[in-house]
Amino acid sequence: MKGYVLQEKGRADWQEVPVPEIGPFDALVRPTAVATCTTDVHLIDALSLPGALGKVIGHEAVGVVHENGDQVTDFQVGDRVLLPAGLADWRHPRAQRGEAKYHQSRSPYFSDDPRNGGWFSELVACYDADSNLAHIPDGVTDVQAVAVDDMAATGFTGVERMEIQFGEVVVIMGVGPVGLMGAAGAALRGAGRIIAVGSRPATMELAKQYGATDLIDYKAGDVHDQIMALTGGVQVDSVLVASGGDASDQISTAMRLTKLGGHVSVVSGFFDDETVTIPLEVWNYGVMEKFLTAAQANQGRDWMERLLLLIANGKFDTAPMVTHVLHGWDALSDSLELMRSRDQNVVKPVVVID
Repeated sequence: MKGYVLQEKGRADWQEVPVPEIGPFDALVRPTAVATCTTDVHLIDALSLPGALGKVIGHEAVGVVHENGDQVTDFQVGDRVLLPAGLADWRHPRAQRGEAKYHQSRSPYFSDDPRNGGWFSELVACYDADSNLAHIPDGVTDVQAVAVDDMAATGFTGVERMEIQFGEVVVIMGVGPVGLMGAAGAALRGAGRIIAVGSRPATMELAKQYGATDLIDYKAGDVHDQIMALTGGVQVDSVLVASGGDASDQISTAMRLTKLGGHVSVVSGFFDDETVTIPLEVWNYGVMEKFLTAAQANQGRDWMERLLLLIANGKFDTAPMVTHVLHGWDALSDSLELMRSRDQNVVKPVVVID
């Protein structure tokens, strides 16, 4: 079969790869839709995860079960399923304890096993299928479902870490796909005011659709000052950092914006920074209680099926942020170029495998 393999820094391409072998608890899945993101582009262009070299890449996909191991009980051949962006070894006690490292232990980019590939191939192996795959409800399209993991999964995980109470004021820094899902999650959690920070007209409009009550253009002036002008100088309850740029600047700004006892939740991947410097003033010189966490997307079947249930019952919808739907595996490179292009109108491309 063919797979899209990371050949070297700066180059990925199709090549013949072996059909993955599956064990008794695993499933072989045929992707029916995949999504590309900036992580894929960064992986190719900067080789940000050297362990992926020589492997099939891709981490956002849905498909149908093609073959099951003889111990898989909850999925049948032909079932529509969401594939996980983070492939966990749920048989490891530390994964069950919730340690993020073990949530990714079977993932293609973090596993030492060279056979562990990503989702951009004609058939893919999902380990421990009963715990890692998720059923896609009737009425939820492939295009909707493919944006759940990891865009919705990451945004909603970050929002959980913000511990939003009804009516609170929150800031979403960055309104790419993850930030947009953060806005949607904050609205569902009951935030009374959602201040979204971005600049692109297309994503700012989407942020309003997903629940943002106020929009801040970071190109129009200092973000902290603009938000303080909105709130009358009152710090906000929590901030989601889903933005790019300089890590020290983004996290320090978020901490300055947040009240004593508030939460800053970071879901950005700052791959180009080696250190983060936060001024002691932000911490009141060490005698201030604020909560800062870096959140990796929750994993596992239960979490994904709960997110899919929200879509199935009309609580929110991922489809509006899918700006480009392409068709066929041959369009995968075009989808990656869309992400690389910095086109102001590109939010999330999806490739449907006809």
